[in-house]
Amino acid sequence: MAAALTLANRRMSFSRLLAAMLMSSMLAACATMPPRSPYSVGDLAQASAVQAQPVRFWAKGDDAAYRRWGEILRQDRAESGLAAPATLLALSGGSDKGAFGAGLLTGWSRTGTRPEFDIVTGVSTGALIAPFAFLGSAEDPTLTAIYTNISSKDIYRKRVLGGLLGGPSLLDSRPLAALIARYVTPALLDRIAAEHRRGRRLLVMTTQLDAQQGTIWDMSAIAASNEPERAALFRRVLLASASIPGAFPPVLIDTTIGGRRISEMHVDGGAIGGFFTLPTGLIAANPAAPRSNAAIFLIYNGVLEPDFEVVKPRTLTIMSHALGTVLGQLDRNNADELKAFARDRGIPFHLCALVPAEIDTKAPLFDRDNMRTLYAIGEARAGQATGCLKRPAQPDAGLAP
Repeated sequence: MAAALTLANRRMSFSRLLAAMLMSSMLAACATMPPRSPYSVGDLAQASAVQAQPVRFWAKGDDAAYRRWGEILRQDRAESGLAAPATLLALSGGSDKGAFGAGLLTGWSRTGTRPEFDIVTGVSTGALIAPFAFLGSAEDPTLTAIYTNISSKDIYRKRVLGGLLGGPSLLDSRPLAALIARYVTPALLDRIAAEHRRGRRLLVMTTQLDAQQGTIWDMSAIAASNEPERAALFRRVLLASASIPGAFPPVLIDTTIGGRRISEMHVDGGAIGGFFTLPTGLIAANPAAPRSNAAIFLIYNGVLEPDFEVVKPRTLTIMSHALGTVLGQLDRNNADELKAFARDRGIPFHLCALVPAEIDTKAPLFDRDNMRTLYAIGEARAGQATGCLKRPAQPDAGLAP
């Protein structure tokens, strides 16, 4: 739910956050996180979060790892009598605007046309939606409960003074961790594991801050593992993917290197990108993408198109507006590349996003009434006869829904 505050409709929130972070840089005090053992970038190649089972890979990196992952996927699907993966769902970050995506999915279920997705990916708030989207319409009540009944107190507590005095963050994310633990139960993991063995995959991205790279976690493989701490690892990855750097504390994830345990620092996957589908290395390693019965759906929990605003000539406003411009353009470029990839392979690409007129820029973050409004917008969008779920994005058109 918490996500990188990347776009124009959250600039004011980002301005306040940026102001506090600038002040903290001028103060000195002891950090509140435990000391960390040093390790090298070379150690990361051997680091394992689950014993004897690969459950993660770099968002951009080792093509050999992608090929191995793809081969295991094809083998699992063949054993289940399934063809190559064809239907992908990508869920973006977007903070409280994840209510839009939750509403879209539940409304889609009511149309009777929502497919079973072969691969579901998520970043930040999209990562928190992803397990329930992966399990299908049966989990719609969970999405509705989370995205229409929570408020800011269910996500964070303020502790600005601690952040200003050198702590790891301005906010305490323990309420969000408790929310994740409430819904991510061993029974839920068992259901995800069963789908993994059928050859479906659930992927979530975090940012490995030590290496400054995106890490893609195969969450369905974690669920299907014999790891005693699989639930704890699954929950920590979800929390990390939704932990805004500076606002929320980073999440330390323990990995093992030759029997030695180290703690890696992970934060919001939105620091790398607002969404992802398949790793580019996997796409390159497996160029023969499926063409029949294939589709890529991107649910963008925010406004993807540029949003005009006369910028006030104030330092923090200019800084936040500029950063929002950079990150927004990055997401637009990624969406353009995904659309081109789908076009070149004859795969229908569906993009669903909010438009500026649907955003209340004055609503507080995680305001319950505002989230219910966004949920209703998504629900209504799913039922439109010529809406984004039924009408693929045109090859030469812009990215507006």
